[in-house]
Amino acid sequence: MLLRTVPAREGLSWVRFGFACLLRQPLQALLLVLVYVTVIGLLPILPLLGGLLSLGATQLTTLGFMQASRNIAQRRAAWPNVLLSGLQGPPRRVRAMLVLCLLYALALLAVLGLSALADGGTLLRMLLFSTAPTRQAIGDGMLRHAALTTMLAYVPVSMAFWFAPPLVAWWGMSPAQALFTSFVVVLRNLGAFALFVVQWWGLFAAGLVTGMLGAGALGLGAERGMLLVLPISLLLFTPFALSFQASVHSLLGEPEAAEPPAP
Repeated sequence: MLLRTVPAREGLSWVRFGFACLLRQPLQALLLVLVYVTVIGLLPILPLLGGLLSLGATQLTTLGFMQASRNIAQRRAAWPNVLLSGLQGPPRRVRAMLVLCLLYALALLAVLGLSALADGGTLLRMLLFSTAPTRQAIGDGMLRHAALTTMLAYVPVSMAFWFAPPLVAWWGMSPAQALFTSFVVVLRNLGAFALFVVQWWGLFAAGLVTGMLGAGALGLGAERGMLLVLPISLLLFTPFALSFQASVHSLLGEPEAAEPPAP
């Protein structure tokens, strides 16, 4: 495994990689995202543990998108079952992957717990139980302050978990070692990740504005306008999710012994 430090401009090539994967296999890539969005959207409906499962499953699906990108780059199939590739392999790595999912869910609960100090738990209930926020929470700015607190607290969490799934599943690291290694690698390449994030923010913002302008031009209301904004967001989310693997290949290289699972 290589732990590289790359120039900041490398982050822009990661974005281009995501679009290249989409253009190479558009139908499979879009189907992958539709299945992901459907499953993650339905999990919170489950009683008691549904919200927790949706949080923890993010680590599995992140690895799944990375594996899908590897498959596409190698001109292999990338059907939705690749999202569960983290549960395939030696039992020790599967157990480590499940521990990583649990740690991620607990980390997000801690972050949302901090946001509860700003809004009394409104954002936490929105994300875990799909509870609509009150008008008071929106009007007095509490929800906005909670979102800002969550975003700032999530930065170190995302740094620790960004490379953790492939480090556990492909390189066989323990969860603790993977979290530490991921944090260090991201810290050493903050410039590249900053450009990566800024470019995606710009693309999503442009997509949102385009959808709203299109809805206005067609005379659609706010609710009907979402019918135009939603497909644009999904179309952008697809290359975004597929671009994760570019940072792995760029900074860590490719695992020597681990071959992609058969489709």
